[in-house]
Amino acid sequence: MPSNKSVSDALITQFKNCHILKDHKLQREDLWIRQGKILNPEKLFFDEKGFADVQVDCQGTILAPGFIDVQINGGYGVDFSIMTDEVSSGILLVAKKLLSHGVTSFCPTLVSSPPSVYHKVLPQIKIHDGGPDGAGVLGVHLEGPFISKEKKGAHPEHCLRTFQNDILQELSDMYGSIDNVIILTLAPEIRGSKDVIREMVRRGITVSLGHSIANLSQAEEAVIEGASFITHLFNAMLPVSCFEYIAVIK
Repeated sequence: MPSNKSVSDALITQFKNCHILKDHKLQREDLWIRQGKILNPEKLFFDEKGFADVQVDCQGTILAPGFIDVQINGGYGVDFSIMTDEVSSGILLVAKKLLSHGVTSFCPTLVSSPPSVYHKVLPQIKIHDGGPDGAGVLGVHLEGPFISKEKKGAHPEHCLRTFQNDILQELSDMYGSIDNVIILTLAPEIRGSKDVIREMVRRGITVSLGHSIANLSQAEEAVIEGASFITHLFNAMLPVSCFEYIAVIK
């Protein structure tokens, strides 16, 4: 029986014959989805008088949320920061391999690189949904090059940059098109970073703090400007001080 279209025109999918984690235990139970959201079956049946438009038989398997990897520099012999014409095929290979480990979407991440690498690689990485053939690409994560030399980690020091005068032009000269970029990691203590944070947030890009020697005050100022994420928390940043509170951005 079709679902009650007076409530919503969206299709309802029923995953049946599956095990789901509920109340800290795996339980055999059906799962109902509409527009990407889990439905309460009691409200669906009794309030909406609704039923499934599509049924998927899980054949007794476990149904669980997929992992989302927001910082992955490559894998399986593929380095996303290498200047090549085969970036797309490398992305597809990694996407396929990641899916077998439960990762359903990811952000290909480029480490600090020369402008020529960004201009060559970024246009080849396209946002796409995942499916049976591989994990989806949410967008590119630019990890650098506007980070601290003191906390560069594995990033090549000769590629690191600071902002000078015309910040927006410097971003364009460095990256080229950032249409497919979803996350930018920078060190908030770098001169001009506030302006960059505001501009990136205006463009819908998540600004993440990382590879930084920023103190608490500088980090808080970045958050006020719109930074909302941290790249590998407690790694490549100042050690925890008993004299300052640690702000964890959720």
